[in-house]
Amino acid sequence: MPTKRQRAIRRNAGDRITEAAIAAYQARDYDALHRALGLAPWEVSPLPSSVEPLGCDQGPRPSFWQEHCGWEKAQELQRELEALSQ
Repeated sequence: MPTKRQRAIRRNAGDRITEAAIAAYQARDYDALHRALGLAPWEVSPLPSSVEPLGCDQGPRPSFWQEHCGWEKAQELQRELEALSQ
């Protein structure tokens, strides 16, 4: 008898970085990058904060971002996207 999955499968962030995500990162396209990475609307963008106000930088999380917004995840994605786009 089949069963329903109770939890989502966690996938490695590296699996989500596609050519479309790299192109959106290089174009600094917030919406296309969120779609390509499968990010939720409330998650921090991996775009640099100098380009996108809702983006991140590699420093500590600012006080206005709550912990559930994925600051560390965005930093990791930003590092990977920077490395792949060079």
